[in-house]
Amino acid sequence: MGGFLFGYDLVIIAGAQIFVRKEFHLNDAQFGFATSSAILGCIAGPFVGAWLCDWIGRKTTLILAGILFAVGAIGTALPHDIITFNIFRIVGGLGVGFASIASPMYIVEVAPARMRGRLGLMYQLAICVGALISVVVAYNLARMLPESVSWRWMFASTLVPVVGFLTCLPFLPQSPRWLASRNRCEEAMKVFARIGGPDYARTELEGIKESLEEERGSFGELLQPGFRRALVVGVLLALFNNWTGWSGIAYYLPTLFQKAGFVAASDAIYQSVYIFAGNIVLTLIAIWMVDRFGRRPLWIVTSAAMACSLTIAGMVFHNNMTGLMIVLVIFLCAAPHCIGLGPLPWLMMSEIYPTRIRARAVALSTTFLWFAGFTGPLAFPKIAAVSEKMIGSIAGLFWMYAVICVFAFIFGIKLLPETKGKTLEDITKSILMRH
Repeated sequence: MGGFLFGYDLVIIAGAQIFVRKEFHLNDAQFGFATSSAILGCIAGPFVGAWLCDWIGRKTTLILAGILFAVGAIGTALPHDIITFNIFRIVGGLGVGFASIASPMYIVEVAPARMRGRLGLMYQLAICVGALISVVVAYNLARMLPESVSWRWMFASTLVPVVGFLTCLPFLPQSPRWLASRNRCEEAMKVFARIGGPDYARTELEGIKESLEEERGSFGELLQPGFRRALVVGVLLALFNNWTGWSGIAYYLPTLFQKAGFVAASDAIYQSVYIFAGNIVLTLIAIWMVDRFGRRPLWIVTSAAMACSLTIAGMVFHNNMTGLMIVLVIFLCAAPHCIGLGPLPWLMMSEIYPTRIRARAVALSTTFLWFAGFTGPLAFPKIAAVSEKMIGSIAGLFWMYAVICVFAFIFGIKLLPETKGKTLEDITKSILMRH
């Protein structure tokens, strides 16, 4: 549910952006900031969230995230100026930031090693479902209500899943690894026993105790050989997650579709429904593949595929093609992201760090991810405008992303470790042995 709200809250701006731009008479720079402002909150969220995850636990941090989602939803539905709008988007983004660190961490710390990849990518699936539902809601509100109020109801609609989220959370157990790190080993044993039985519980708890005894649990440890490598991998995963094309494209889908001939706002939003529905299918494929083929091969193949897809997309836009061809080529760009470049960073950033410093390390990587996520959508309108000025189309934007994907491909070959089928403690040991 945390992933669902993540997708719903961030993508609802895609459906509302056409109306928000008209309502507040925004130029390119203001439009880019309004579209990406929520991610400013996301940047701040992980470090505060990491401290909360260590202090009060992953589960309680998610409850606080839900409250921030609610405040942000109400605030963005009511403003009469763009400054107020941006402030409450940032508040909601802070909730996304909390959820973005607590949810994946909770999943990987609860899931058995043989299922961790699939369950970890369920988080990405929840993001895709949330994104799809938000676009469907936006389309129907745009079709049924006047432009002056439809966008307000789009943001207010976030309250519906927030209520469900806050209702379900009290029934979840705390992370057993967090419980063990707080010397609440008996409670941790009970949670593990519910997951895999008494023998599984004893084995996991022994591994955690051994790992905790060996770790000092400070940020300084990340600068030591071995963990320094893990930090570099985590930061590069974060960068490539947001600067290989799809993150920028996804935020501006209705605007791109308007350029492609779908002039009416509701029609432009409706084309996005096809893309986000396809993303769910693609993420299901990723869930099926990740524990069969491994993280590293999936990354290498999808980064190469993304470079090719973006090159083709640039050609299509440069030749001023319109209609169905644009929908198809955008989907072609979505596929490699949904299968590999999108979900793998979230999964692996929670796998590659040791238990006792995982919250801090994931916070550092996630903060960089959100910084990259903020700059991508923020720069998108400006880069598109420069490309149009220089070559007469926005193709240069897609070709720039394609070059970045080549670097992601090289990173996959040279640096990315394989974590498939290993316990979190075994992953830590293997990283230390490779320095």
